[in-house]
Amino acid sequence: MGDRDKPFVMYRRGPASFTIVPRGVLGWLQFALWLTLLGALVVWFTKHVHLIPNNENYFDGVVLFAIGVFLWMVGGLWWMMARAEIVEVAELTRDRQRARRKRRRDQ
Repeated sequence: MGDRDKPFVMYRRGPASFTIVPRGVLGWLQFALWLTLLGALVVWFTKHVHLIPNNENYFDGVVLFAIGVFLWMVGGLWWMMARAEIVEVAELTRDRQRARRKRRRDQ
């Protein structure tokens, strides 16, 4: 799969600073599917809260929900990063500045 065919674009600003954006219909469909999984987890949790408001299992449900959200988040990032075209913002900015300087010189 070439970089242009990938369903996501990741703009990386540093080691832990990045933005992932869906690209095209396939990227948006995968993103919607991933949000649907979170929706199912939230629906389960709300049912759990209403069924067991002050029971001892209430805390277990909260812990399971927190673990589920964490795994959902890490899994989603891993999935999208593996299927993303990576754009280094520093390199992109530097290349654009060089192109602007060259155009100014050529005028």
